[in-house]
Amino acid sequence: VRCRLYSASWSRPRQVTMLTRCSDRSRKAKRFPVPESLLNDATVQPYVHNCLVTLHEGRRIYQFCIFFKRHCHLRINTLLSSDDNVFRGDAAITRVGTSAGSAVNMRGRDNALADFIMHK
Repeated sequence: VRCRLYSASWSRPRQVTMLTRCSDRSRKAKRFPVPESLLNDATVQPYVHNCLVTLHEGRRIYQFCIFFKRHCHLRINTLLSSDDNVFRGDAAITRVGTSAGSAVNMRGRDNALADFIMHK
């Protein structure tokens, strides 16, 4: 699944591929992301936090799932930090299909929407 990765070691976010697991072999199987394949520093913090965000834009509804690590010993992420808030660690965001609730590929304006969500 294509997602957007905000790495503490990069100067800008990038679109990358996140591994997924499927619930079965059919075409309509739910896809579950595996963010551990992208986020660094598993020895400092082995677990990954996640949260679901719903964005309403006119009549359209977008759902995203944010995966992140946050720990005081992780590197400062300049992409997600501001003057009054320091974010340590990596974050990845993927689009969630509204009907099936499964991870889907990001497309079109999804990168811009993801950047908007991550900076709020």
